[in-house]
Amino acid sequence: MVIKKVLLVEDDMILCLLNKKIVISLGHEVVGIARDANEAIQAVSECQPDYILMDVRLKGDLDGINAMEEIAKISDAPVIYVTGSSDEETVQRAKRTNMAAFLTKPISYEMLKEILEK
Repeated sequence: MVIKKVLLVEDDMILCLLNKKIVISLGHEVVGIARDANEAIQAVSECQPDYILMDVRLKGDLDGINAMEEIAKISDAPVIYVTGSSDEETVQRAKRTNMAAFLTKPISYEMLKEILEK
């Protein structure tokens, strides 16, 4: 198995810790944690992740999809979006980025395992 470097972008600390635990239990490495879009953009430059696990709804001016539009200028890391709701407009916006998956919260071990093992 190839160990993937994963950047977590989540503003809810409980969900962030849960996602971190899942990523680590799958044998992958969490290389950074960001709580908003601006932190995520900076972290991608510093961490060079293989995947980004990104909450769609983030605090601040930019949401997760906006963050990925900016990240695409500096990285080709695919994103696994995580959201509490999956309205059609949001899904369509997400599809215009380097999206590996669009998951509804809470994510499970099995869901993430399938995506990271591709």
